[in-house]
Amino acid sequence: MQKIFFYIISFTLLFSIYHPVSAETMLSPSYRIRFGNFNMTSGTKSSTSYSLTDTVGQTAAGLFDSNGYVVKAGFQYIYTLYDFAFAISDLSIDFGTLTPSSFSSGSNTLTVSAPGQGYSVTAFETQRLRSSSGDFVPDTTCNSGTCTDSSAGIWDSTSAYGFGYNMVGHDIPGDFQDASYFRPFPDFSLGDSPAIVMSSSAAGENRSANVTYQVNVEGSQAAGNYTTSIVFIATPVY
Repeated sequence: MQKIFFYIISFTLLFSIYHPVSAETMLSPSYRIRFGNFNMTSGTKSSTSYSLTDTVGQTAAGLFDSNGYVVKAGFQYIYTLYDFAFAISDLSIDFGTLTPSSFSSGSNTLTVSAPGQGYSVTAFETQRLRSSSGDFVPDTTCNSGTCTDSSAGIWDSTSAYGFGYNMVGHDIPGDFQDASYFRPFPDFSLGDSPAIVMSSSAAGENRSANVTYQVNVEGSQAAGNYTTSIVFIATPVY
């Protein structure tokens, strides 16, 4: 089999904290500047048992918006604990020469750091594993024939054919109960919507999950080099 290639999309995120105090006005013959406050202190404090970022003296810290404007007030809107980041450990998977009715697999690791209010990672295949002559390997339906893009099922029978994936690690969907549970990828060429493969509603650094790609073909599968692309999209939550 030929290689499966991966693409990623990521974004950055900023966040805030709140605290109140006094105001100050600065003027000259040509301008007037009104400050909500002069901060008494702000920055990062730490000891062996804690780490704290703060803004002390901010009258009205927070996010304010209306039609036509957005105001992000407070030191923490320009300070981040760490950047939003998304990484894939290996950008190609080669199954080698396949043996009918015998599983072949490969894996890589997705790693996400999200400093805001969480994130999601979605995935889809651009098409089924397909050869240059147009033959394809079907997407798995697992042992029972009932697993779907959004519902994993046990796939350990070598008489169940196809291509699919398993997730183990942080923030993965609950239907991946263990390493024997698989799903097919949504197929972009058929109009399928991307599936969530990692998600969280909380900030987290270096959250990681291992993806195992598995394929099993029957004896009548046409010979050839089969390829597809898997697209992962990482999105922060604001």
